[in-house]
Amino acid sequence: MMTRYTERLGRFRKQQDGNATIEFVILFPALMSLFLMGFEAGYYMVRNVMLERAVDISVRDVRLAMGGVPDFDALKQRICDEALILPDCVNSLQVEMQPVPAGPDGISEMRQPVRCIDKESNVDPADGTTYNSGGSNQLMLLRVCALSQPLFPTTGIGVGMRADGQGNYAIVATSSFVNEPGPRTIASGSSGGVSGGTN
Repeated sequence: MMTRYTERLGRFRKQQDGNATIEFVILFPALMSLFLMGFEAGYYMVRNVMLERAVDISVRDVRLAMGGVPDFDALKQRICDEALILPDCVNSLQVEMQPVPAGPDGISEMRQPVRCIDKESNVDPADGTTYNSGGSNQLMLLRVCALSQPLFPTTGIGVGMRADGQGNYAIVATSSFVNEPGPRTIASGSSGGVSGGTN
């Protein structure tokens, strides 16, 4: 009786059935994680490139000021119209624009963190925002922050991205330009919490 069990145990130990299944179970999660992280990184780059493109196109209206500089809401809408791929763009986008102080330390004085929308608060996105069209021939800095949800929050890239309380990560685009000569006024009146420019 004992010999029969020993023989069966010996045959069981020599069998190789299921080896491929074990390898699949071990390797599949790792390969899928790599695939999802690559997809997330690619989609993030597409969003970033589209935001950069939208800012570059929209900043021309501000620089030339033909018919007046777009106000805060109009510029946000223009960027969102060009970006196309950003979900809930108007409610997720924050825009800051201000003149760069003259002098060798002008840029370094403006190295504060980019301001993004806090979706958990009821504060108007324009409140406390610097939106100044600047003056003629003045060097300007425009910074835009868009919030997006990761496609796969549990992958390595999704977990590692800077996130707010709702798990959104920030996509930031920056543009600098010199205003064209001529008067500069906000076209539609300044929005709440937004300062107008100077002539």
